[in-house]
Amino acid sequence: MRLPDEVCRQARALIASRLGLDFPEERRADLERGFIRACRASSFSAPEAYLAWLASLPDGSQELMRLAGHLTVGETYFFRHHSYFEALEQEVLPSLIASRRTEGIMRLRLWSAACATGEEPYSLAILLDRLLPDRADWALTILATDINPEALETARRGRYREWSFRETPAWIRERYFHRQGGETFEVDPRVWRMVTFAPLNLAEDGYPGVVTNTSAMDLIVCRNVLMYFTHEAQRQTVARLQRALVTGGWLVVSPAEVSVEILRPLVPVNFSGAILYRKEGVRGQGSGERGQTIVEKSWDLVPDLWTPTPNPQPPTPDTWPLVSGPQPPTLGPRPLLERARVLADQGKLEEARHLCEAALGRDRLDPEAHLLLAAICQECGEIPAALEALRRVIYLAPDSAPAHFLLGSLFFRQGEHRQGRRSLETVVSLLSSVPPDESVPGGDGVTAGRLLETARMYLEMSSQPSAISKS
Repeated sequence: MRLPDEVCRQARALIASRLGLDFPEERRADLERGFIRACRASSFSAPEAYLAWLASLPDGSQELMRLAGHLTVGETYFFRHHSYFEALEQEVLPSLIASRRTEGIMRLRLWSAACATGEEPYSLAILLDRLLPDRADWALTILATDINPEALETARRGRYREWSFRETPAWIRERYFHRQGGETFEVDPRVWRMVTFAPLNLAEDGYPGVVTNTSAMDLIVCRNVLMYFTHEAQRQTVARLQRALVTGGWLVVSPAEVSVEILRPLVPVNFSGAILYRKEGVRGQGSGERGQTIVEKSWDLVPDLWTPTPNPQPPTPDTWPLVSGPQPPTLGPRPLLERARVLADQGKLEEARHLCEAALGRDRLDPEAHLLLAAICQECGEIPAALEALRRVIYLAPDSAPAHFLLGSLFFRQGEHRQGRRSLETVVSLLSSVPPDESVPGGDGVTAGRLLETARMYLEMSSQPSAISKS
């Protein structure tokens, strides 16, 4: 079946603007095949009616994400492209681990940014399990996102057939998977628990940010997706991924997927059979510093937020209740909070926490300060502290949709599905009547429509419990 020329033209324009996907004329057959398949899976029989309905949907809607799933190839398998995983296992991850041990910060954050059916993030989890004999002492985040809700559900279930292991050593399958029936293998629960799955459209601007847990990443793997994007979508996506990396972090893309020009200022690093890209810059003592040094450095970085006197003498710390050392005389809780947010995005979580707590010392009833503190605790792997901070936000601001959303996602990470659903249902209730393009307070620029659709996707994913036991 072929689409009429005008329908095809409009569909191509809509898919490029809403999903960032590029379908030039030479790929018309691919566009028609995926679009017609998506139309047949919907309640519409005519492509024209389906197209008109798609155009009326807000950004981040589930149906747009389903359409993207029909238009892209989700083919993957464990340890796909062995040379990349070899570079990660032998060079990149050991270097990150050694650096963190030296700093005394036992924390790593990894993101599989187009995880498809989950083989890639589980492969990363297996690498970390092998590289960290003291894994229990580490705060590890392996975030796995995709635009396709059906693929995410498959990933969350963690069950695979023989074809997913075609480049996997037999001993890995024997150690990290359990046979279920004749040809099905289930991810070991301890590996399954290391990965957090979430819906995300890379072509949209809802990241990096605290709500999506997509900031301060040490490693981002984004392979076999940018090749489908328009040039402009590639440029914007790579820019967002760069911002999501900490200084010294790494981006992995497929060979020749995007131009080197788009990837700048990331620096290409050659390994045997693989090229990875690094966000350069000196981390410095940064996240290992405390007290006076932290405040002085953060003070120096926000000169536009206060008016200094000539040769100012820092006052005594008796009005600085949570952080010892000098403070700028007129720096109030709001500028402190903004600087804390910048530091958190850079991965300087300890410094960000100190400034956030200092802001709370000035105003204990500021829900945004508690919300940022919750996000920082989440990124540090301190889930109980994050939950407590979120409960304070909701006590102070019961209608804070970002707080309910973060609380729900954390409950899901803890296996508390009933409580997680209750929190996300609250998000849906709070945002259903809000204009879709309105920014959500405290949501790092996330719009109401995007957060609403993301909450709905979480609820849909959670409607069928995973087959893997949590025991």
